[in-house]
Amino acid sequence: MEKEKGEEMIAESGQKGHTPPQCNPEYVQLVKLAAAIAILRTKPPGMSGQQYAEYLKCKYQANQGDWKKRAVTLQSRLLQARQELLQAKLQQQGCLQPAGDEDKPEQVFPTPPSLSEEPLSPQVSREDVVQRHSRFLTCVLRLQTVRNSLASRVHLEDTVKESILDSLHHIRVSLKEQVPDVSMTTKKHVVKTIVEMLRSDVLKECVEEISQAVVELVQTVLQGVLGCEELNRHQHQEDQCSLVVYLSQADSLQKPILTALLQHIQDFSNTLRTRNISSLDPVLYENVFYMLWTFEQILCNIRDCRKPQVEESLKMELNNALEDSLLFISEKYPLFAHYIWRLGGIVNSLVTFKE
Repeated sequence: MEKEKGEEMIAESGQKGHTPPQCNPEYVQLVKLAAAIAILRTKPPGMSGQQYAEYLKCKYQANQGDWKKRAVTLQSRLLQARQELLQAKLQQQGCLQPAGDEDKPEQVFPTPPSLSEEPLSPQVSREDVVQRHSRFLTCVLRLQTVRNSLASRVHLEDTVKESILDSLHHIRVSLKEQVPDVSMTTKKHVVKTIVEMLRSDVLKECVEEISQAVVELVQTVLQGVLGCEELNRHQHQEDQCSLVVYLSQADSLQKPILTALLQHIQDFSNTLRTRNISSLDPVLYENVFYMLWTFEQILCNIRDCRKPQVEESLKMELNNALEDSLLFISEKYPLFAHYIWRLGGIVNSLVTFKE
């Protein structure tokens, strides 16, 4: 009977989502009293019990943050160890394919020390982390014939996925915090490598997860471009937008990136309808130009491609959205309207395919 009751209690707790049983109130009071006595007995002279309790609370909270940082550091080191192990396996089973010196990652980034040579200090810059990921991904891309016969294919795909996601995360945080701790050269190189990786057959099961992370990065870039508060920062704005153009070269990313850009264009169009010309922010008006320029570059790349790249439904969606964005503002804002008409002409020239 007792055994049956115990099984019933376990089943009930499972149905309730493993809710822990409530403690006896008297027991809780005893624990609190014991803790208070321990604090009073161990407090240093010249400090009250309340002050010492606050000190212990702050110390506990600080330790909680420390272990999270240590966990992130250890995860990064574990990923680095897996990268080096897989890279060594790949190089043992085959030779690197010949490539021009301009494409070699060692020409772009100096080779860092291996994991065994690195100090135990967790202070590693974002630049170094992103460069390391880029080197690993480039190595995987070059060893095309060897990676297919690698026994630990599953581990390779998981490591590649984590390397890509971590690279995108570091770039996104760098842009969000507006801290130039990752150079534009590094950003462009890793973005191009990620696009090549998405085009290859290395990633099969995790394309959707990577695409979602890319869309988050694109949104961060576009928000940063629109939120720039300085006029005439042409090179900076074009550099940021070029990251989006590079990412759109992957077939799986074209539709979400075009949709994100189109949403920003529509939002600005709605802003124009509700504001007078005198109250319009000239900085925002200039920033939207880079949004339109990015949209145009992506459309031109699709148009110049030999094979059809756009679904017929997407083409209709782009056309309708661009036309709607001109309602009641074409005469008031002729420059904006002219650019939208130009984009519409490019969309109409795209070769499509049916789903």
